[in-house]
Amino acid sequence: MTRWLPWQSFNEFFVSVVYFVQGSAGITSIAGALILREDLGLDFYQMGLIGVAGTLPWTVKPVFGLLTDLVPIGRFRRRPYLHVGPLIAFACYALIALYGNSFESFFLLLVAANLGLALTDVATDGFIVEESNEANVTRLQGITQASIRVASFLTAFFSGLLIYADILTPHQMYFLAAAFPLCTFLASFFIHEKPADELKLFEYKPEDSISTESSWEQHQTKKVDYQLFSKGFIIALIVIFALIVGNIVLGGRLDTYLAEQIPWLSRIYFTTLVWAAFGAWMIAYFTKLKRINLTTGMIFIALLFILLWRINPGAGSSMFFYVKDTLGVNEKTLGFIDTISQLGSILGVILAVKIFDKVKLRSLLVWTVLIAAAFGFTSFAVTRPEWAQTIGSNVLISWIGVIIASPVYFFDSVFQTLIVGSDWASPIGTAIGLTAMEKFLYVQSIVGELVFMIAYIPLLKLAVLITPKKAEATNYAIIASIMNIGLAISGWLSGFLYNKLMAAYHPELEVSSVQVDIIEILIWVNIVTSLTCLLVIPFLKTNAFHKK
Repeated sequence: MTRWLPWQSFNEFFVSVVYFVQGSAGITSIAGALILREDLGLDFYQMGLIGVAGTLPWTVKPVFGLLTDLVPIGRFRRRPYLHVGPLIAFACYALIALYGNSFESFFLLLVAANLGLALTDVATDGFIVEESNEANVTRLQGITQASIRVASFLTAFFSGLLIYADILTPHQMYFLAAAFPLCTFLASFFIHEKPADELKLFEYKPEDSISTESSWEQHQTKKVDYQLFSKGFIIALIVIFALIVGNIVLGGRLDTYLAEQIPWLSRIYFTTLVWAAFGAWMIAYFTKLKRINLTTGMIFIALLFILLWRINPGAGSSMFFYVKDTLGVNEKTLGFIDTISQLGSILGVILAVKIFDKVKLRSLLVWTVLIAAAFGFTSFAVTRPEWAQTIGSNVLISWIGVIIASPVYFFDSVFQTLIVGSDWASPIGTAIGLTAMEKFLYVQSIVGELVFMIAYIPLLKLAVLITPKKAEATNYAIIASIMNIGLAISGWLSGFLYNKLMAAYHPELEVSSVQVDIIEILIWVNIVTSLTCLLVIPFLKTNAFHKK
């Protein structure tokens, strides 16, 4: 049986479960948007803040990295955290289904759920590093990527279908989301991990040598090195994170409190101070890493590139509801379009690994940024339906759209026949009957995700190359955190800019109304900001990051 399976141990199977759960996050993508917009009546700025709730917890991965690297619980370094993290995510998703009826409750529960998922992710990353060797590292990475892609494909398919078919309500979709981390929690009791001996964390090993010190001197140095990451240092980040969350959740109430109690401290100054403290913590973190020879100054340049690449605000949720409400594309079709985009993601990974990996990293980063920015102009064909009508009516594009869409409509027909009890519908006939806009959206989604992955894989390659040796979970976590900080800022800016532009151009309308001219301005913002990372390229010496 083993020869037919990718797993050669339960530990490898567990890794696939963890990453399948990560890939399943899209199951609530449409449900969340409907709850926030139609049930809670939030505007696009508030929806952008909810998007921040999904990414902000991942910025504190360094804390989880330090914990899982250096703070065993009982006899184990990873396993206890792999019990706790999934259980937190399970409980919070279930609570969203029951009590996610306000901005505050939805935001806080989503933050807590993602804290659980982030803890699980970091512990698993460290677990993979421990399990990896020259013989199995490629297989392990293949398992993680395959698990994420398969889950993304399946959950995208059902994300809109279950709602459109009235099988589950948007809130009930979060019960389904809760089931995934519950699987991780149950499986975590059967993994095999070597017991941790705290003293062995500081044992001298000749192969880990970073200086000409003697064995005893290295032993003492390593103990001092890890003591740099004190409890106070970890607690400081936790406090800063809590202030960021509190600042978002309290909103207007914080404005009122500051005006009454601390009139000299406005909300914008308070927000700036909190984020400045977060930046100071990050700088202190890297200073500590550099002090113990686990990083170099050039990594700051690389992280600046990554941060700028991720900060590219765009239309965000406003585009989703424009397509749904103005263009009349239903939830099921939107879910299917997202499903097809996952195929583009898989194809993009293959092309990036098999073909584009041969290109020099610096050149590849430049070209992929430029190509991704150029592809952003296709969004104007969505905001101007006559353009999409012309493109989608083209015989070649039309049949490509039909070929791309037919597989999902085949599975839809199977689902409708076996589960719902409807008559069989021809998948090809259904695909042919799509509007020109819908065919264009299918083609745009698969090509767009393909382009994105070809651009994203070099970024991941850069992240791997700049990850210093030793405490790998900690170091890779900080790089991933920078990516998520950029994504969180991008989500916040998308909603913030939409509200500001609405107030400037359409003061007579509610800021929550969908206006295509505002969306088009944000498309331009997205394209321009995505190019800012090119300013860092001249200072980026990628050959400096290759591990010796």
